[in-house]
Amino acid sequence: MNDTPQNQQRAQFINKIWAARVQLDKKEKVIVRGREITPVAWSALDLLMEALRKDGHIPHVPAPKSPGILYACSDEIRNDPLKVADLADAWADSRKVVTGRAHQRNSPVMASTVVSLPKEMDDDWPAFRDASLKWMKEKYGARLKLVIEHEDEENKHFHSYCIPLHGISEDGKPFSEPFATVHEGYGESRKARRGAIEKSGSSQGAKTGKAFVDAMKEYQDKFHHDVARHFNLSRLGPQKKKLNHTEAVRQRDIKKAEEARLEAEKMKEKAFEEVRAAMEARRLANEEIVRKAAEAQEEAVKVSRQVIEDAKERAKVEGQRILKIAQLAAEENERTIQALLKGDENVAVRVFKENIQLKEDLRLTDRALHIAKQEMEFWKNKFHSAYSWLKDAVIKLESFGFFGLSHIFKKYGTGGNDSGADSGRSAASTAEEKKKLFDLPKPAPKHRKIEDDDGY
Repeated sequence: MNDTPQNQQRAQFINKIWAARVQLDKKEKVIVRGREITPVAWSALDLLMEALRKDGHIPHVPAPKSPGILYACSDEIRNDPLKVADLADAWADSRKVVTGRAHQRNSPVMASTVVSLPKEMDDDWPAFRDASLKWMKEKYGARLKLVIEHEDEENKHFHSYCIPLHGISEDGKPFSEPFATVHEGYGESRKARRGAIEKSGSSQGAKTGKAFVDAMKEYQDKFHHDVARHFNLSRLGPQKKKLNHTEAVRQRDIKKAEEARLEAEKMKEKAFEEVRAAMEARRLANEEIVRKAAEAQEEAVKVSRQVIEDAKERAKVEGQRILKIAQLAAEENERTIQALLKGDENVAVRVFKENIQLKEDLRLTDRALHIAKQEMEFWKNKFHSAYSWLKDAVIKLESFGFFGLSHIFKKYGTGGNDSGADSGRSAASTAEEKKKLFDLPKPAPKHRKIEDDDGY
């Protein structure tokens, strides 16, 4: 027997339920005598299938083991415990013979009791189990049909199954005991209902719930007195301390204040998260602005350099072509002069005509060169405008100093109020650096070249 100190006692555990004749879903509504009721869910067969660890009935047991049969009312029941459900059906059928009314399918037919011991007291389980089983036999006698032991859950326990007696009495008359003989709470609740009907003609106002609870409390007290107290088990577990009204209100207010504080903490944390998210978004935006500005500047410089180089290359090629044409013209003039000096008029006329064609080519070439220069000036103006736009964009970005952008343009001299070593620079030096950053060659003034249309 366990000699646990009084302040470390564990409470007893004994619980009684009842099962109906058939399994019914709790959501299913059944019309009984014109009334819609919600029947119980468990049937007698369901309880037995769960106790025998049948597949599909033990989702709550992760590693089921074979149960032990502690007691059976007959060898037939020991060999096939599921036949207890047949005994329950036979009792239900016998009720019609005695009462003249068929037993409802949602009415109880079998009582089941669970007796358990805390796992810390496993050493006491055999003695406690035997004492509890003896108490069951003495209390219910032949009504006790089957007892099954389970050791595959957290706490060792056993299930007992009781069915009221029925049959033929000594005087040859059929009898059938009421269900109250195996379930004390059910019997007292029905008794309270009958008393209210006899008194007022209606069951309304019958305190069936109180009668049920009081009967089960008495049942628990009896088990504790006869069995549990000998194993140092308390009748009740830890109970809430009863408070007077003033203290209960104070405790309620404290609880509400604590809940309000926790809610405020949650809201505060949520606000901090939003601020952190906003700061992160601002940082990413700043980085994106800097990256875009750098890319734009780099692309502008790259394109302008490429255009200028292309224009220079075209001008160089065109100049070489014009020089070559001029050289050829000079050679032709020289040949013409020589031909005239020699008196060869045919050669002179041919060279003269070729010179006329050459001059026309020179005029067209000069025109093409002029157009190339205009195109070059056009692109210079375009990229001068691009640089001006970029300069304005950088100046506007300086206005985002509260975003932390002032340090980005510091090295170009475009920042706001410098600090540290940069604080000594004068405003004129800053302006000069800005001017150097965006200094581009001014486009040449546009003018129309007067073409020489002189002919021969």
